[in-house]
Amino acid sequence: MFAATAATIVSGAVAERIKLSSFLLFSFIYVAFVYPVVGSWKWGGGWLQNLGFYDFAGSTLVHGVGGWAALVGAKLLKPRIGRFGKNATIKPIPGHNMPLASIGVFLL
Repeated sequence: MFAATAATIVSGAVAERIKLSSFLLFSFIYVAFVYPVVGSWKWGGGWLQNLGFYDFAGSTLVHGVGGWAALVGAKLLKPRIGRFGKNATIKPIPGHNMPLASIGVFLL
């Protein structure tokens, strides 16, 4: 569950800039390979554990790993297409389906 939560942190950073299939592929690779490696640094007697590192309820690993992956993803994907106009003015992008967005908020 922690690995899935770390992947959802990335989803907010890459929203509207990546296809769903590409994000699902990223999430699979991330949850299957990247997160277990970093998790083993603390859990199971890894090098962070040996240094006396405290990770309260997995918050450092989950948010740290998710945040770094989000930063890399946002940097690679560049700004959202159609979000900025000439002279760096911000153009609002109205919601496309407000009832569906509202249901999503309630599910969260």
